[in-house]
Amino acid sequence: MRTFESLLGLPGGLLVPEPDTVNRSLTLAETEMLRKLNREFRGNGLPDELYSKLVRGGAVLHMKNTCRPTPGDARICTPAWALEAAAGIGAEMAERIGSMGVRVLGDPALLSVLPAAESAEPVPVRIDAEVAAQALYGALAAAATVPARRTPARTVHQTPSRELVGCWATGCSGG
Repeated sequence: MRTFESLLGLPGGLLVPEPDTVNRSLTLAETEMLRKLNREFRGNGLPDELYSKLVRGGAVLHMKNTCRPTPGDARICTPAWALEAAAGIGAEMAERIGSMGVRVLGDPALLSVLPAAESAEPVPVRIDAEVAAQALYGALAAAATVPARRTPARTVHQTPSRELVGCWATGCSGG
């Protein structure tokens, strides 16, 4: 955040981290659990606000903050075709950036570097009982904090994407 502040000429310390957030990727098992939960949630017509509260702000947030993946946990592997497509898009973007005549920090050519493809061997996807319990607890704890009459202000992370896009398009404001 300090680097971003200096790039924009902002005073140091203006940007503050969001409390209770861990910036880590989900494991393959966590992602599969969430994908299946999403299918059930959406398939049963539950409201987006409830999803945001219970899944995003409850299950996922709590799971990411309390569970630490082990070296043995299967990671999500990007398929070779997607890596190649991303490198191609990166090369186009680097060319466009170079033609704009703007000051660039770093090497735009790195946008087109094709990373080594990871092993695509199928791995068993099993969620650890502790991880599942922490995700469930997070959802239950989020449900327990739902006030009876008044909806609390939400952070951007807790607001459904569809609603954010609607606000952006109409210029809405408020909590």
